[in-house]
Amino acid sequence: TINERGVGLNSMDLLKNLLFTHVRQDQFSELKNNWKKITEPLEKNKEKPLRFLRYYLMANYPVKGMGDKKEPIIREDQIYDWLTIPENAELCGYKEDPFLFVRKLSEGVNCYIHFSNGKDRNGHDSIPMDNLRKLCGGAFSLHFILLLAANKLPDHLFDYLVNSLETFLFYFIVTKSTTRDLERNFSLWADELRSISELPSEAEKKASLQAFIDKHLKSGAKDKLDEFEDDFKRFSFHSLQQYRIRYILAKLTQHVDMAYRGEKKPGRLDNYLKLEIEHILPDTPKADFKEDFESNHPDTSYDYMKNKLGNLTLLEKPINIVAGRKYFEDKIPHYQQSGNYLTRSIVETPQVGQNTSIDRINETLISFDGWCAESIENRRHLPPKFRK
Repeated sequence: TINERGVGLNSMDLLKNLLFTHVRQDQFSELKNNWKKITEPLEKNKEKPLRFLRYYLMANYPVKGMGDKKEPIIREDQIYDWLTIPENAELCGYKEDPFLFVRKLSEGVNCYIHFSNGKDRNGHDSIPMDNLRKLCGGAFSLHFILLLAANKLPDHLFDYLVNSLETFLFYFIVTKSTTRDLERNFSLWADELRSISELPSEAEKKASLQAFIDKHLKSGAKDKLDEFEDDFKRFSFHSLQQYRIRYILAKLTQHVDMAYRGEKKPGRLDNYLKLEIEHILPDTPKADFKEDFESNHPDTSYDYMKNKLGNLTLLEKPINIVAGRKYFEDKIPHYQQSGNYLTRSIVETPQVGQNTSIDRINETLISFDGWCAESIENRRHLPPKFRK
C-alpha cells in the first residue's frame, strides 16, 4: 500500500517486513499486534520512530558502523542494512525469536518515552530526569543512548548517572560545543554502561559506575572549564534559548536558597521556573533613564548591559509588575519582598549568628546600594565557593 502511493519504505517498515519473514503465517496477527506496541506509543507521543530505533540499537549492541570509517554510529538510512548483516542479526536474535526481539523493542520504547517526558524508566516522577529534560529541551536527545544503555542499573545509581550527565551536558551546551564527537562517544560509552549493568554485585556496579563518570563525564566537563568560564563572562539574556536561560537562573536561585536554608537535596525546579526574569536595569526603560545611564557610561551600551547575566534575577510576577521600570533605589523594597534569597541578597545580606548556613552563603553574594555597569559586572562573577 505504501509503495502504491509512491512513498518509499523506511527502515522501520523494512524491519517489520523482515520480522514477518521469520514467523509462521498463523503468527502474523500476533506479530502485528505486538508491533503496534512499538509504533502506537511513538506516534501518540510524536516521537520519530527511526530516531528511537537507531538510539536503541546503539544503546543495546556493540556497533560497527557502515562505510569505510566503521564509526560506532548507525545513521537512519543505514539501520536496515546494519540489521541484515549476519553477525548483527545474530546479536539481535530476531531470526531465532522475533517475538522476544519485538518485546525488547517495546520495552525500549516505553523507557524512551518516559525519558523524553522527564520521567524515570517506569514512568514515575524523577527530579534528576526532570532537570535533565529542562536543560536539554525537546530538540536535544543524544543522551538517550546512554540512558537506554543504563536502564537496568539500580535506581540510586541510575539517578547518580543522570545527575552527572546533567552537569556534563550543561558545560557542553553553554559552550555551544559541536555534537559531532558526542554521538560517537555516547555510542562507545553505552557499551561500557551495559557491561556495568551486568556486573553481579551492586558494590561492583557502584565502583565501576564511579570510574566511568570520573573518566568520561567529570573529565569531559573539566576539559571545558576554561572555555566555559570565558563564555560565561559574555553570557547574556540572548546567549541561549529562553528555556535554558530560565533553567540557569532557576538553578542558581535554587542553589542559593538551599545554602540559605542549609538543605542538601534539591527539589524540583518548577516553582523557580514559574518566576519571571527581572531586568534590574529595566528591559524597556524610560528614555531619560537610558540617556542618563549612557551619559554616565560613555563606553557602554545600555542595551548590552541590560541583558548581561549580572543584571538578571528571578522575581514573582506580582512583585515584578510593581517594580516595572523603576530606578534601582525604588526597586529595593520590592526585592526585599521576594521569596528567593538570591533576589533579596541584591539589596541586603543580613548576618544571622556566626558560621550559620546564611552567614556562609552571604560570603559568596554581594549587596548593592546603587546599580551601575560596575555593579552588573561584580554580580556576574562567580566566587570560587559558588562555582562548586
